Amino acid sequence: MRGDLRYVEGTGRLPVLLVCHGFTAHKDWGPFPYFGSRLAKLGFASLVFNFSHNGVGKNSVRLTEKEKFAHNTVGKELDDVCGMLDALAGGEIGNGVADVDRIGIIGHSRGGGIAILSGSRDPRIKGVATWSGVGTFFRYTEHQKRAWEEQGYLPVTIRGTKTALRYDREVLRDLEDHRAEYDLQKAVENLRIPLLIVHGAEDVAVKRSEPDSLYALADKTRTQYVVLEGVGHAFGAGHPFQGNNAAVDHVVDLTARWFHRFLSRRSDQ
Repeated sequence: MRGDLRYVEGTGRLPVLLVCHGFTAHKDWGPFPYFGSRLAKLGFASLVFNFSHNGVGKNSVRLTEKEKFAHNTVGKELDDVCGMLDALAGGEIGNGVADVDRIGIIGHSRGGGIAILSGSRDPRIKGVATWSGVGTFFRYTEHQKRAWEEQGYLPVTIRGTKTALRYDREVLRDLEDHRAEYDLQKAVENLRIPLLIVHGAEDVAVKRSEPDSLYALADKTRTQYVVLEGVGHAFGAGHPFQGNNAAVDHVVDLTARWFHRFLSRRSDQ
């Protein structure tokens, strides 16, 4: 895995925010470097990283590792988050500034689902935020699943590009074998840490019904749900990134304020 740790020097030990990218994205996609930089300026050590099988190789911002992508499962991404937490806890990353007792996780789109599952499983995570997060990983029709089994793969397309990708049977088997474990509604219902849900009212990639279904089951005493009118899936940003806008800044700023509420205690006090 590769990632970028950003922080302001000379500020002591800082709360850490892991930032998980979404489907077919990566740590350098669109506004993600800006997300990391702004979170650092707002008082965090931000760790924006690539999932190990997201298809992007070393020194690349394109999906060139197609075989890895073909085998990228929810289980692998959960293991990747655990690996990052282990590396922080063991001092392999963090550069002496990461306060491992104050870790939050943010996920965009599919990464939002990974963030929720990780937060429900790992006590090292003290808060979860989703940006345009999915409400389910089970997004395939019966027809798609039959074809997937019969031909051994599911074609995957990236909107706006001609890159030909696929998911092998392993991806479907992982979903089917762990249906209960990957149930995001159940994970939110059992979540024992604060949850922030941020969603654009104009999101066509992840419809509003998905975060609605999660919020309906969440503990309202520690959950905040923010719907942004006139905003889409990537908050008005795209790839390549053309610069920040009011919606991007608003999302990052409200997320930072929210995490500061729950990650304010310093472990060295």
